[in-house]
This record gives sequence, C-alpha cells and structure tokens, in this order.
Amino acid sequence: MKRYIILILVIAGSILVIDYFFGFHTYFQKTEVFEPVPSGVGEEPEVKTIVQGSFVEVDLVHKGSGTAKIIEADGKRILRLENFEVTNGPDLYVYLSESRTPGNDLKSIDKYIILGPLKGNKGDQNYEIPSPFVGYDTAIIWCQKFGVLFSYALMQ
Repeated sequence: MKRYIILILVIAGSILVIDYFFGFHTYFQKTEVFEPVPSGVGEEPEVKTIVQGSFVEVDLVHKGSGTAKIIEADGKRILRLENFEVTNGPDLYVYLSESRTPGNDLKSIDKYIILGPLKGNKGDQNYEIPSPFVGYDTAIIWCQKFGVLFSYALMQ
C-alpha cells in the first residue's frame, strides 16, 4: 500500500513539474482585454485605418480569429486587435513582420519587430508601433518560449 501512495505522489509531482515547465495550464486560461480605440486630440480627432486583415488558424491546436488593423491616431501608428481571440499559451508575444508566409521558425518571419507581450487572448487591444517601422503588415502571435506560431493576420 505504501508503494502505491509513493508511486502516486511521484507521478503527481512529475505532472506538476512538466506542467510548470511547458505551461500546459495556460491553454485553459482566458484573459480578456477591452481597450478603447485610441482617439486623436485637437480640432479633428480622426482615426485612420492604414491596412487590415483577419487572423487565421495555423493548425488544429493553434487558432486565431478577429481583425488586425494598423491605425493612425494623433500621429502615432498602432496595431489594433478587434474581436480578437487566440488559443492561449505560455509566453505569447505580438510581432509585426514583413513576411507574407510566416511559419514555425524565426527565419520564416523574416524581418520583424516585437511589440510586447500579448495582453490577453481575447478582446480588443492596442500596441504602439515604433516610428521607423513601415511596411511591416503581418501581425503575428508568437510563443517565445517554444518558438511556435499561434496565429497571424496578413494585412492589406
């Protein structure tokens, strides 16, 4: 009987260590973010959409939906995710890339910039784009820990 209890404790401990390392529990968590559309200031508060596209399913596990837009408001360029939802995972980041064919390796992403950690796997959110980067029209959700593409949106 003691052996079975020890075996069960060892198995449970192993499962917890593996989950901690790989972050499997994050696949079952939902984080919703609802940020408003940035508005311009001054006499003409105008928000201009430069390009937009839809997120796609990468495979059976890594799925995304919603719209990615690059907008301009008050002289700033912003990546806006609307009605966005993606499979959650560990260490997810938002990238902008020049690549039109992103895959599961950094070479396929080509030239890219990192806009920051994904704020939530669901909802509306904004990421400011640094000023020198123009022509980076593919929004990418990327797992930095394991180098996995979760979803992307080709914007036109």
